Amino acid sequence: MVASGSRRAFTASVFVMHRAILPTLILAAAGIVGACAVVDPAPGATVDFLIDAPLCSSRIPVEFQIDGRIVGTDTFLVHLAPDHVRSRAFTASPGRHTLHAATVLYAWPDKTVTVTDGQSVTDTLPFYCS
Repeated sequence: MVASGSRRAFTASVFVMHRAILPTLILAAAGIVGACAVVDPAPGATVDFLIDAPLCSSRIPVEFQIDGRIVGTDTFLVHLAPDHVRSRAFTASPGRHTLHAATVLYAWPDKTVTVTDGQSVTDTLPFYCS
């Protein structure tokens, strides 16, 4: 048999424990609901580069810039297996941007584009081999 004083102490400690856990459970539930309610950010815009070299059969390493910042490099394989003439897509914020591409010996003229969320733009790079 349990003495009534120890029973009160046990009941009081369980009550205190429930009071301590309750705010934690409420915060956890609010966090889960909040995480489910988060809206995905806007998709942003993308820019890629496509080399147009109909008379070439070669490897052409190119450096890509958006607004003067190097965003990547790639080696195009023109009329070689496997054919690779398009760069990966680079993310850009909505607005006006200056695109630049260059090889070691040649730089294409800069191109200015204005992009919106979700828009994809391709900068075509004409290249002639002699």
